[in-house]
Amino acid sequence: MRLKIWLSSSAVAAVISATMASAQARVSLASPTVHAFSDTTSVRIEVEIPTTKIPDGTVLSARIVGAAGDEVVWTGEIGKLAVGADGIGRLTKTLSGLHPHLWSPQSPMLYSLLVRPAGATGDVIGRIRFGFRSVGMKDGRILLNGRPIFLRGNAINPPERNIPDSLEEDRRFVEDYVRYLKSVNVNIIRLTRHSQVWFDVCDELGMMLFQGNYGTPQGGKATQAPAAPLSESVNWYRKDVIGPLVNHPSVVIYVLSNEQADSEINYLTTGAVGVNKFLGAMYDSLHTWDSTRLYIANAGYGFGRVGEICDLHRYWGWYYNSFLSFYTMRDPKICWRSGVEQPMTMTENVGNYTGVDGRFNLVPNTKQPDSQLNWTGHAPQSEQAEQALTYQAWMAKQAIEIFRRSREQNPNLAGLTPFTIVFHNWWGISRFADMKPKPIAKQYGVSYQPILLSWESWTPNAYAGATINPVAHVVNDSDDGSDLSNLTLNYYLVGADGHMYFRGDTLLPDVPYYSARSKVIPIALPVDLPQGVVKLTGTITRGLEVISTNDVSIFVAKKSFGSSTQPIAKNVLLYDDSTGKTAKALKTVGIGSTPLKSLSNLSTGDLVVIGAEAWNKKMTHNERGLRAFVERGGKVLVLHQNPANFDVSWLPVSIKLQTGQLDHPLVFPGGRPFMNGMSVNPEQLMSPVFDGVSRDRFFLWSDFTNWNESKPGFPQVYPVTRGFVIPDAKAMGQVAVLANYDHGLQGIALAELFGGRGSVLVTGLDVVNRAGLDPVSDRMLVNMVRYMSTGAHDAAPMIDSKIVWGDYASERGLLTGIYSGMILNTVPVVPADLATKYPITVDSVGYTFAGGTSGWNTKPAIQYVPRGRRAFGPYTFSSGGSVELIDRKSTLGEGQFWVRVPSSRTSMSTTISNPVSQSLQMEITVNGVSSQETVPGKSVVTVNTPLTRANKTVGVSFKGDRRLVLLETDFK
Repeated sequence: MRLKIWLSSSAVAAVISATMASAQARVSLASPTVHAFSDTTSVRIEVEIPTTKIPDGTVLSARIVGAAGDEVVWTGEIGKLAVGADGIGRLTKTLSGLHPHLWSPQSPMLYSLLVRPAGATGDVIGRIRFGFRSVGMKDGRILLNGRPIFLRGNAINPPERNIPDSLEEDRRFVEDYVRYLKSVNVNIIRLTRHSQVWFDVCDELGMMLFQGNYGTPQGGKATQAPAAPLSESVNWYRKDVIGPLVNHPSVVIYVLSNEQADSEINYLTTGAVGVNKFLGAMYDSLHTWDSTRLYIANAGYGFGRVGEICDLHRYWGWYYNSFLSFYTMRDPKICWRSGVEQPMTMTENVGNYTGVDGRFNLVPNTKQPDSQLNWTGHAPQSEQAEQALTYQAWMAKQAIEIFRRSREQNPNLAGLTPFTIVFHNWWGISRFADMKPKPIAKQYGVSYQPILLSWESWTPNAYAGATINPVAHVVNDSDDGSDLSNLTLNYYLVGADGHMYFRGDTLLPDVPYYSARSKVIPIALPVDLPQGVVKLTGTITRGLEVISTNDVSIFVAKKSFGSSTQPIAKNVLLYDDSTGKTAKALKTVGIGSTPLKSLSNLSTGDLVVIGAEAWNKKMTHNERGLRAFVERGGKVLVLHQNPANFDVSWLPVSIKLQTGQLDHPLVFPGGRPFMNGMSVNPEQLMSPVFDGVSRDRFFLWSDFTNWNESKPGFPQVYPVTRGFVIPDAKAMGQVAVLANYDHGLQGIALAELFGGRGSVLVTGLDVVNRAGLDPVSDRMLVNMVRYMSTGAHDAAPMIDSKIVWGDYASERGLLTGIYSGMILNTVPVVPADLATKYPITVDSVGYTFAGGTSGWNTKPAIQYVPRGRRAFGPYTFSSGGSVELIDRKSTLGEGQFWVRVPSSRTSMSTTISNPVSQSLQMEITVNGVSSQETVPGKSVVTVNTPLTRANKTVGVSFKGDRRLVLLETDFK
């Protein structure tokens, strides 16, 4: 395909002409080159032979036989060799009307092409192996041998990536690796470099490849095309990039570049026009030479302006947005930038790089550490591996299955390849079996089933006895290309005890090949379901044949779980909106309330509740009464509010309600932390406000809009819809952050603000809209009312044992989001025999690296793990999610926290590590009293600081060189 908007026809002709002239001027080949450009019934043979090997005018013959030698497809003369001025003999011949067996992933048939002088029986000039198959594009679909095919990929693979050198080209290892990926239904991969061994194995086993130059073109930059003549770039592509791929039928897509400049991506804006013109010229010339594959000209950010495929890279659900943004792919216009209907692929997605031990690989100064906080929060280190691996697999499931079933709305969605780490072990292995697949690999096996049953369920939490309405989707990418009919769905609920509590069945609609169909399946949850997680499992059968199985988990609770079973200690005075929505919600969970009519006669025995989105101008005019009530010792619960209406001036601590939306089709939109969020992190899980609710129950809540993916927008499954931030970090001594979310846990979902003798509990959790629907949401509504009705509360947590910095469990919610300024310090764990190759360095701001920056995907054998914290603030985040200093000139960082300790403790003991050779300074301040400490180079010291207390809360701050690492703090 030619997109004429990029180069005029005269410019294209000039490029091709210059390419031909340059080809004549190339140096002589060291050995003959034979290329076979084939489709289903023909092959174009190109031969280049140095005249030192054979004289000018020699007639050549060719023979095409099955790889096993038992089938002859063609034999005969192919023409006379013509020698050019460069001393290279060339011949081109097209053979048509052939009847070979075709290469495909299911039947990878290969043939041998032998070229020799005509009449000769012994001397073979060239011998190659190739396959007959066609790769094309029609109506926005990728066609293999004339039939649409969906690409089910995996992007991060050897060679390289830290596997031992001895295995890089080891056929047994390569075969085992490729066979395994095929066993979990992967049908296409990408390699980090050209390897004929890997290409050969993929040819033989039927594993497709998208391959080429996965970087910037030679001599170019991400935002600048090469300065050399276009003909030189064409020759480089033909000789070094595409030439080694031509004879491999497994290579179905050529990639010319990766993530180059584009005017629509805010960090790739410079040079977009020049880059696109260059790629247009390369495509025109290369496609003229080899049109037997499809081209991605600019992987990730080319938007299909050049080439046949519109490819995107989107890491929704890793360092920006959530999995729900994959629903934006239902609209082709998210990708297409021309009038040409193109297949849409996503050759990078998912991310969420887990390390050797399963925890997120916390490579410093990257997207990783703060993304980890987004998705696994401050879960104890003992739980981090399971949490990370589970989320990585779950995120892959959502990306793959939403992408595939969205073809019911957008049939141009043609394939995706998660870019993530699928195996635990890379270095130190002696065979493929040592790599040990992660749970995501097992998820591939399910989500990549050629015939896929996929559940769309927006009720992750439900009451026993309720009716849920999941949607069963069937996606037909059957290996044999057949339509599906006479399908039955059998479905059943299985409890954690293994007992089957319900079963049903229904007929499903017919599903033509390469399409998707869906059906709503109403299910009345049995009243006797035990409280806990149950699995809704479905099996599609055709006659007696089981053709697909999948499941989805649901947390089921009894009615009593989400109801108030004891009287509320305070009189609940409710200020509600005109609909009475919050009053109805409170009544639903068993809490009575009285309308708030006046702020002048409030008693500290009252609990004032500001209803969801009920704040209005009347309340703004009377905010002094609320302020005075709190000062006297009153308690106020503020449910989620509209940022446009809510007046924050009366609060004991100023907050800012966020307005940015989490999900949308954009990249790096700004506005973080977003107003809505999922995977909420309970900072103080032992607080009574979380009674009965575990961390896992804060991931998603049930949709209250009856949404399904046939409708625009997104389901309302975000627990947080009106999150907020604290603009002044110094005010955090008056704040108990109980739950937070988003990147670096900057967004606040639930916090108690202290002023005078009272406090205000502010929440962005959307509990009112879900009343009676979601038991977890209901339980949190009950808990918040009860929490604010009983007991004395404190802003600072009680710490009565040693803090091991970087161990979330021992920190006990002391450090909330970025507000403390205490950044997690991470260090690499390097296998002993890689230590020389990857030396440890510490940069000027204290980041510790093995063999340079980055490495979460290029060096998966090296895992970065927490070891202490560093006083690093103030800082914020870049658009890409990395930590960004606010004052880059200063070498000093600050950190702070507030804590309560037993009255018997009289001193604070802090262990500090200095990882560099020079002595560094640290200032430690406890309740306003400071001391200066010198930490000698390459040493660990323990500093004892007297506790000075005017009240029960101890305020501690550290200020010093950012390279100093705080290891432990204990109060003695």
